[in-house]
Amino acid sequence: MTARPLRHRRAGVGSAAGWPTSAVVFAVAALSMFPFGFLLIRSLAVHRDMGVGGLWLVIFDRMPVLLYALNSSIVSIGATVIVLLASSMAGFAFSKLGFRFSGLVYTLIIAAISVPLAATILPNYLNIAKLGGIGTWWGPILMYAALATPFSVVLMTSFFRALPDELTESAVVDGASYWQIYTLIMLRMAGPALVTVGVLCFLGTWNDLLIGLLLLPDPAMRTISVGVATLQGVRANAMDNDIILTGSLISAIPPVVAFILFQRHIVTGITSGITK
Repeated sequence: MTARPLRHRRAGVGSAAGWPTSAVVFAVAALSMFPFGFLLIRSLAVHRDMGVGGLWLVIFDRMPVLLYALNSSIVSIGATVIVLLASSMAGFAFSKLGFRFSGLVYTLIIAAISVPLAATILPNYLNIAKLGGIGTWWGPILMYAALATPFSVVLMTSFFRALPDELTESAVVDGASYWQIYTLIMLRMAGPALVTVGVLCFLGTWNDLLIGLLLLPDPAMRTISVGVATLQGVRANAMDNDIILTGSLISAIPPVVAFILFQRHIVTGITSGITK
């Protein structure tokens, strides 16, 4: 008879204790949504003879939005495909194949994550230029893939290490090759990690400005981030500032949609290697 009231009393205390946590989560969510809301409000501002939404028409008139979005998609998808292939193969090798010096190589990859972009952008630019990659699609795709690979390898390695070693051992006993184990077993189980790596790489590539600005000088090959940054007529005028903000909002829509669609997979992929 006494257990039930005690249980209710504990539930009440737990519910009351949850309010601070809920308040903090709500505050963090509000702060995270503030920039996006600010961009949306400014993009709908009324200027001169334009009504609500007129700035969107100005953006599409001043900038080939669809062309720049296509260019960003080409670069982002190309880099993402390379990163997915390289990181999944390397993660499988580091986690399940005990090759010589694997620990040293993995340590170097981890160290590469700490190297800032500013320290490598000049030598990378010179190397790409010597190879004839300036003004081509493969130049920025290769550089974006190289920059995103170290972190992706670490994430994929952590995920594969969380999988039982018995899967690989039993497959080897049954006569499967390592390539078959990788393609038929590991990749099929690595869905959350692959989605996480793919979305993070896509977001980072889509939102980047510096590399696209350096490696794609042709205006017809500009990414949408570079296009927004090079809009003409940027002055102290409030309308010109709102045009830039509207362009930033348009460029942010695809990454936001991608993150919303795959947010559960991203959380699962990031945390899967921690729970072993």
